[in-house]
Amino acid sequence: MARKQAPARLKFDLDRGVWAIHDTLAGKPWKRRTSHGREDRGKAESEFAVYLAERSRIEQERLLGAPDSDDPANKDPRLITVATCLAHYGTLQVGTKNAALTGQHMAHLLRHWKGKTLAQVTGKTCRSYTAERIKETYSAPGSKKIKHVKVPTARRELQTLSAAIGEWHKEFTLTARPLVSLPEAGQAHPDWLTEGEYARLLKAAQGYRWAWTDLATREPQWKRIEGLRLDPSDHMERFCEMGFYSGTRSAALLDMRWRRHRTAGYVDFTSTTLFRSGPEAPVSRKRQTPCRIHDKLLPLLSAWREADLAKGIGRVISDHGKEIKRISKGFRLAAIRACLDRREIDGTYRVGGEALGFDDDGADVPETDEDAGIDEMGWPTPHILRHTRATLMLRAGVPTQEVADYLGMTPAMVLKVYGHTASEYQKRAAAA
Repeated sequence: MARKQAPARLKFDLDRGVWAIHDTLAGKPWKRRTSHGREDRGKAESEFAVYLAERSRIEQERLLGAPDSDDPANKDPRLITVATCLAHYGTLQVGTKNAALTGQHMAHLLRHWKGKTLAQVTGKTCRSYTAERIKETYSAPGSKKIKHVKVPTARRELQTLSAAIGEWHKEFTLTARPLVSLPEAGQAHPDWLTEGEYARLLKAAQGYRWAWTDLATREPQWKRIEGLRLDPSDHMERFCEMGFYSGTRSAALLDMRWRRHRTAGYVDFTSTTLFRSGPEAPVSRKRQTPCRIHDKLLPLLSAWREADLAKGIGRVISDHGKEIKRISKGFRLAAIRACLDRREIDGTYRVGGEALGFDDDGADVPETDEDAGIDEMGWPTPHILRHTRATLMLRAGVPTQEVADYLGMTPAMVLKVYGHTASEYQKRAAAA
């Protein structure tokens, strides 16, 4: 007969003259000494109580992440807490590219849904969650500017809750599956660059600034920036060229290699294909399908590859061989130097625009953006290159299906997000 496992207990350690916590973990004896002597038994007991509470919490979290599939209670939404459901979903996301973002969403969801069950996930409680979230504020890392949480953020968090409920239902077959009520999706208005704007951005990425404009030709005149804080290596130029011609997302570009890789994307010159991810890449909601290398990008890649392999550099975009994790700051500086604060396509301001009002005498006076209700787009981010590629292809008359295949999205998503900015695909319909 197996020996009964001894419970956790507090014993006095004669060798050290202090109280010690004894327990059995994973079938093996375990001991942790406190710093309290015989006369401080009360403090030692307080520390022992904290240990028991912590052990209980860890055990509960472990069970939440791996619930019993044979327990009939797991089918009843009235008996399953939102915390349990999210914990189960979190364990499924470990090791995926979405793990960190899912963790952030779960933290916010748990603050508002603490103690609630799946049966309490209703339209009313979902609307209440959105209303409470948009009252909260946050500051971006390294920034002192305080911003309010926006509705799209709350919508994405509720989508995580919906996905968690879906995974629980898939595993245990709920008797009644709660439906998460999402706020209305905002109208799609992705910013994009004209070819002229991109030419300016590329020149700025190469280390130049817009010095003046030729009055006769109206062309910008550029001057090399002296004493740049950043080393004028070509990683920003490469990023812009590859993003502009392939429409690949930033993370995939920064992880891309010259040779075939198990998880990262790579360039295959034999098949003239840009693989956005490797065959063993973690599963992600972002589709990273291969695409054919653009005709104008192919000679650039060939030259870069020859130079890099001669130096023993395996990454397509790097800082002298070192990995680059983020490029948003450098991209924004390039956008500022390229004077992309105003859109070329319609003259509206991305940043700092003025709306005209009228004073008592009828004269035009500028109003603040807040008073005028203007929604600034903000400075272009690296993702604008993907929007630009999609928009330019549609405006050039490329069929929607081909655009979708090239960028790794569905035709419906292409039309939903970019259809209103480029209606060239409807030319035949308009002429019929």
